[in-house]
Amino acid sequence: MKIEGFGLTDLGKKRKLNEDSLGLFPENGLYVVADGMGGHAGGEIASRLAVDSVEEFIKLSANRDDITWPFEIDEAKSKDENRLNVAIRLANSRIFQEALINKNLNGMGTTIVTALFAESHLYIGHVGDSRAYLIKNDEIRQLTDDHSVVYEQMRLGVLSKEDAKTHSLRNVLTKALGTEPDIRVDMRAEKAEAGNIYLFCTDGLTNMLTDEEMHNIVKNEGNNIENACRELIAAANRNGGIDNITVIILKIV
Repeated sequence: MKIEGFGLTDLGKKRKLNEDSLGLFPENGLYVVADGMGGHAGGEIASRLAVDSVEEFIKLSANRDDITWPFEIDEAKSKDENRLNVAIRLANSRIFQEALINKNLNGMGTTIVTALFAESHLYIGHVGDSRAYLIKNDEIRQLTDDHSVVYEQMRLGVLSKEDAKTHSLRNVLTKALGTEPDIRVDMRAEKAEAGNIYLFCTDGLTNMLTDEEMHNIVKNEGNNIENACRELIAAANRNGGIDNITVIILKIV
């Protein structure tokens, strides 16, 4: 099996600066989406640092056993799942240290959602409220849990999904890269099966479209993942485009 991927980022209709970043590194089986936050250019810097740091470690650790890992290895996880987990924690540390050095960047941070395709598995790691979805058998399923105030309230049954869409605290995160010295990354291992489609995106998409709308757009575009990415962004902008919008679609073939 192999993987096909395409991604786009867009300023949206309301923002003056795009603080999202994305990276597609098919030679390493790596795909990254990040949504930065912070004053001045902090968000833009944080998201780009996240993408670059993850890519650097994944590239460095491929097919090599002689490197020094900056964090401990979880023996219960595969090597590739450990590689992704360590790469994200390393990105967190670098963003945190950069903010300590440069006071103008104090408080910067970023979400991240990543996929590493290795040995017929897709390893997904994420922090924040950027999301991963699986589209399969004519349905869409969210694979990640948002690290946000409203999502926690939804999980506890305090808020409905409809109320969460308009809640005043909907953009308040409970966890993000770069806001503390170390961080726990949510990890997931997916068996990569032919025909599976994976959607990775920032909240600039999910705040503008329902899961059903996203599913219908991808389905209507058939096998053309590039057209699907473009139409998802166009639809989010038609609905207001209140934030930067970033999308990556992967298809297992």
